[in-house]
Amino acid sequence: MVSALEQSILKTISFFDVFNQPLTAEEIWKWLYRPNQKFSLLEVKVALETSPVLLKNLVLNEAFYSLKDRGYNYLIRKHHNDLSERKFAKVSKLLRIYKYLPFIKLIAICNSLSFSNASEESDIDLFIITEKKKIWLARFFTILIVKILGLRPSLDKHRDTFCLSFFISEDSLSIENILFSIHDIYTPYWVAQLLPVYDRDQTYQKFLEANVWVKKYLPNTYANDFCQTVKINWLTKIVRQILNFLFSPPWLNYYLDNFYRQIQSRIIAHNLRELINVDTKIIVNEQMLKFHVNDRRELFYKKWRERIHNLYLGQDDEELI
Repeated sequence: MVSALEQSILKTISFFDVFNQPLTAEEIWKWLYRPNQKFSLLEVKVALETSPVLLKNLVLNEAFYSLKDRGYNYLIRKHHNDLSERKFAKVSKLLRIYKYLPFIKLIAICNSLSFSNASEESDIDLFIITEKKKIWLARFFTILIVKILGLRPSLDKHRDTFCLSFFISEDSLSIENILFSIHDIYTPYWVAQLLPVYDRDQTYQKFLEANVWVKKYLPNTYANDFCQTVKINWLTKIVRQILNFLFSPPWLNYYLDNFYRQIQSRIIAHNLRELINVDTKIIVNEQMLKFHVNDRRELFYKKWRERIHNLYLGQDDEELI
């Protein structure tokens, strides 16, 4: 009989294996998926070292645990770690400009780079929280800047470009509504792995509090260390005030955001318009702008199930799911 801890460990490692990412014992404990009770790091380590089921299904290379026959993944992870350092530097350079935009409350790295698992040709995904009633304004200027800098993804260029496809407003911080189903394993991890690189007014902490539902899936996760990569001084604050007065004076807030919404709505591709608010892939409203045309969460779920199905458990894999 496979124990609850063994099941949770296998589910966790199987999920990360979808992305060719092995985990250390500490990471397995942190990312432990839906355990039925609280387990300590020591209990996880003991299970990894002594459990016949885990020893049969896992392999250890240089402190990294992978699924059997996937031991080479530790080499991929080390290579991706090196690549990610270069991409982090790219983010820091962009933040030197973004820090002057007064309507941004939080910028966080998400997806592969937040796990230091970016590939050579991958772009850089950013998640942005804006001031209320300024979500379209923020999207307009953040995208305009990367467009001018030649850092906007295109059909023939993805490497080190910036994908700005997910914005939410500070007055609606919970994103539980974007779960595609009760089987969505990816979104809880997505929330938990966000790496804040620019944070005003403790917005990151407020975001975590609004998304406490993640703890149902990942009870051992904790806030990632805030990585402030730009300095905010008196000059920055003055420039913000000037830009705020020029582009978003208080007496025109409602009208201006609506103006920027109309501009951007006209250039949204026709095929995207037909998909708006049909499901959770593309969401457009006054609190959320999510343009994930290639939303692969269901695919990730299927690949995760396939890996669990291929484990040697001596029982029906449905019991693990």
